[in-house]
Amino acid sequence: MRLEHLCRITMQYTGDSSWHSPYERRDGQEGEQEFGYGTGDGTVSGELLEGTLTRVNTPERREDGVWMPDLRGMIKASDGGELLLTFNGLSIDGDWPEPRRSIIGHVGLITEHPPLRWLSTSWLVGEGEINARILQWWFDANASVKDTVEYPPA
Repeated sequence: MRLEHLCRITMQYTGDSSWHSPYERRDGQEGEQEFGYGTGDGTVSGELLEGTLTRVNTPERREDGVWMPDLRGMIKASDGGELLLTFNGLSIDGDWPEPRRSIIGHVGLITEHPPLRWLSTSWLVGEGEINARILQWWFDANASVKDTVEYPPA
């Protein structure tokens, strides 16, 4: 198996959002665990996949400060196809003068659109960055391409 760059996904929060730290520690201080909900849109740009994205994110922040994004969305490809998207990953604070976080993750795409149907049986992995000040993301997604198994899915 090898990885081939598929696209860059750029996202921003544009709709409603809600963020909560519901738990107190035993000493009365606010707990570190957080939960969120946010909607947004974005773009997808690449040679094989280009279009617009609508999505919702329901992330959780662990006690160690690492966020775990959990996105569901839909891509409207420029050629008329539609793809369902799932994204899970880890978002880690960076040592940077302004609030930025690196992100690693995996993407699943599901589609019945013939030229892109092969993506329904591939994993995408990649990395990117979140600018926490302006709530904008970018993520470079790489598709897993089979090298060893020589036949297509049934």
